[in-house]
Amino acid sequence: METAVHLYQIAYSEASRAAIEPGYHVLDNLANERPDWYEYWPIRRHLLDAVQAGSLDEQAFYGFFSPKFGTKTSLSHADVQAFVRQCAPQADVVLFSPQPDMGAFFLNVFEQAEAFDPGLIDAYGSFLASIGRPVPLAGLVMDSRQVVFSNYFVARPAFWREWLALNEALFAVCESADSPLKAALCHPTTYVGPNGAAERKVFLMERAASLLLATQPQWRSVAHNPFGMGWSMSRFREHPTEAFISDALKIAWRDQQYPQYLQAFAAVRERFRAGSVVR
Repeated sequence: METAVHLYQIAYSEASRAAIEPGYHVLDNLANERPDWYEYWPIRRHLLDAVQAGSLDEQAFYGFFSPKFGTKTSLSHADVQAFVRQCAPQADVVLFSPQPDMGAFFLNVFEQAEAFDPGLIDAYGSFLASIGRPVPLAGLVMDSRQVVFSNYFVARPAFWREWLALNEALFAVCESADSPLKAALCHPTTYVGPNGAAERKVFLMERAASLLLATQPQWRSVAHNPFGMGWSMSRFREHPTEAFISDALKIAWRDQQYPQYLQAFAAVRERFRAGSVVR
């Protein structure tokens, strides 16, 4: 029997609803009651309803994308379905993350976020410790098999439940009474969306999948080749060869743990810092 793949795109307005790409189900967020949570609000609502109703097919895959998915990845609905079905025998999670330079040139997605939002690692580290799940975020190594940006992944229900549980713990703190931890998690960032500066919690929520894949070895992930997708607008995009090398070194380290691989990765990074690669 062919693997079922249920793919949704989020509609925030009538204009975005009309722009949903062919083949996708519409995830209705027209009311947009909580724009401060961006994609998490409609995904959360859908998953909570589905879990309560028991309507998730445990063998199927589910994905919830923003309306920008096709533009950022250059993939159609048919492309995504075909790749997920191809990977289904060896995957619980299938990744479709663009901006491969942002994934390759940083040790992990938290270090990448810290470069744009100083204090993010300390804030999330404090949150994880508060829920009894401490993780040394600064030292995690993530390659393209764990890097997820913008919630661009497709997964079986078991992974979605774990993702939801972690993010619901974050949601609970951010919706609770004022505290230093809440202030750190809800700190405004420099990213300006339709409703003003996005809060840090949005970018932490988007990194939950990466954290699970990097720290829980039971999840099998396969990544669609990210290097054929949209690159970032940063200076890193000018050096694709170094991005290929950096990701390959991290893959090698995660597979074999030879310290020389991380030493070589650090040497590539130092070239960037010294200005010999990046102008």
